[in-house]
Amino acid sequence: MKKFKKFTKWLIVLLLVLVVTGIIAFKIYTTNYYRADLSIIENIEEVLSGKVHSYSDKNGTVFIPEKQEIKAVIVFYPGGKVEYSSYNGLMYELASRGYLCLLTRMPENLAVLKINAVDTLTAGYPDFTAKVADVDWYIAGHSLGGVAACAHIGNNNTIAKSSTPASTSSVAKKGYTGVILCASYPTVDLSDTDLRLLSIYGSNDKVLDMEQYEASKKLWPIDSEECVIQGGIHSYFGSYGIQDKDGVPEITNYEQITQTADIIADWVSQ
Repeated sequence: MKKFKKFTKWLIVLLLVLVVTGIIAFKIYTTNYYRADLSIIENIEEVLSGKVHSYSDKNGTVFIPEKQEIKAVIVFYPGGKVEYSSYNGLMYELASRGYLCLLTRMPENLAVLKINAVDTLTAGYPDFTAKVADVDWYIAGHSLGGVAACAHIGNNNTIAKSSTPASTSSVAKKGYTGVILCASYPTVDLSDTDLRLLSIYGSNDKVLDMEQYEASKKLWPIDSEECVIQGGIHSYFGSYGIQDKDGVPEITNYEQITQTADIIADWVSQ
């Protein structure tokens, strides 16, 4: 009996050590993330001054087109271990083209830890959400953020149907019209949905697992489109430098951001 108690005691101690070690290792892992390149982002903000208004809270940032009607809403999930504000440049470019953008902030910079982040962001602005309830909503994401965005759709069945009335309180009740993937792919089956899907990646991307990407195409809905940015890389959908093991870009970060915004705007308007 004494031996059993002693064994149990040491087993509990060992489990506690493993848990604490795991927590410490995870914090070390998430602390090493890519920071936003403010020089590029601030240049885009300056160019688009007067065309876009933005404001932030602890859950993310909203980018509102100035002096034009809102064509659609685009929710964006950032890539893994990337500071969410790294995507401000892309959001400014999209907003300047008439799209209201919701950039979500993720715990530990990992979108998979909060796949319903958009609900938290919109919950604080019910009146504002009601004003855009009648336009189409799209959910987008870069890399791991795209995986999380698709998981959010699958988890909440947030897919727009012609028979589903628009909601003034939650996008989850209205549903999304489509999903936009930047150097990403779905891990949930969207093939039998009415969603539209746009996939964009750079020709020089060395981070995206192309084998997994190609295999994921069986999960794509029928209404899907693929676009390759020549000379683009994985990292340049945001502005945070060049990610480890990524390819060599043949275009500038700004060029890839503006091309991405043009591709998305053209596709949404179809």
